[in-house]
Amino acid sequence: MNKFFLKALPAAVLMALSASAQAALPIDFGGYIRSGFGTSSEGGKEACFGLAGASSKYRLGNECETYGELKFGGEAFKAANGTTFRINTLVAFSVNQNQDWEQSDPAWREMNVVADKIGTGAFAEARAWVGKRYYDRQDVHITDYYFWNNSGPGAGLENIDLGAAKLAYAIVRTADDGDSNRMGLSHDLRFSGIKVNPDGELTLGLQFNQKRNAQGAAPIASGHLLTIMHTQGNLLGGFNKVALQYGKGSAANTGGFSLGAGKDDKVVRLTEQIMIQPKGAWSGMGTFVYEDKETAGVSSKWTSIGARPVYHFSDNYSLAVELGHDIVKPEGGESRNLTKLTFAPQLSAGNSFWSRPVLRAFYTYAKWNKAAQSAAAAESALSSTGVFGGKTNGSSVGFQVESWW
Repeated sequence: MNKFFLKALPAAVLMALSASAQAALPIDFGGYIRSGFGTSSEGGKEACFGLAGASSKYRLGNECETYGELKFGGEAFKAANGTTFRINTLVAFSVNQNQDWEQSDPAWREMNVVADKIGTGAFAEARAWVGKRYYDRQDVHITDYYFWNNSGPGAGLENIDLGAAKLAYAIVRTADDGDSNRMGLSHDLRFSGIKVNPDGELTLGLQFNQKRNAQGAAPIASGHLLTIMHTQGNLLGGFNKVALQYGKGSAANTGGFSLGAGKDDKVVRLTEQIMIQPKGAWSGMGTFVYEDKETAGVSSKWTSIGARPVYHFSDNYSLAVELGHDIVKPEGGESRNLTKLTFAPQLSAGNSFWSRPVLRAFYTYAKWNKAAQSAAAAESALSSTGVFGGKTNGSSVGFQVESWW
């Protein structure tokens, strides 16, 4: 800044500029990446196996894209009373691993500011936030399945201390990219940290979807989603998490606002996962999902069960094996099924189930039935127009790197 300009500024302004400069803190850098390559048993690119009507797939040795998330943020201000303001950003990209060079338009998944420790009493540890955000998402890691996910642009208060529970409220907007007059608001209320047994706690969620259409816009449905989730900690070095959900109308999904849903759409879902790392060489995760869904008057049932045990030969070398089975039973149709098995020797930064970075080689074998083949998207791995043709089995081999930091 020009020194003559600085001399002309009042002393109070100079002091404010100096304090602002001293308050600036280093930028945090975090993120997630996965990438690799492979080939199918029939030649050509790596094949990835997913069942039509299932909301997820078992991911080990079964991810055909380069995907990344880069996070930049930092503490922008800290007041004398302890209140802080933090800026958070996250940019994501995803490209198919077909070529040596790919172009991808990034997506700003997060851009928000969080104010922490905003008051006294029940608000002494509370936070306020505004912006675009991944909002308290709950997932199953081995299937990358976000069974509770109300994310997007919004605002909220969280970590309000009620004594027996912590309260959070958020309002999240969903808009129609093709029609600016169509918009929905999700009111998300959560009570967490409810102690019910030693090392176990409940989270209760109520989401109500409010339609906010402008005059003349195509109609959309309101809806609600109820969630009960129990988390058991300190379980063989890991945890168990089970969630029961019921959704109706535009909330008959995993959260958020489905603008295309009907008022009579509904879903009942049970999701369970267990992750263990007892003393010794073993770790692993298992999952079970049952979902009964009705969309536009047509019902469908999805069942998924699978596990990924890992044997750690040393601090850096391990073998991961993943077996998963999915069944989808559409109303009036034949059951579709898919079984996927992967073997993956790994070189990792530690001997934990969660140790990353990890470099893997993998071999994946999958088998499916004719009903799954008929329902598959054209040219996908299970389709008769895909790389395996009329076969109902196939395999891939390749390499992958995965890391978060």
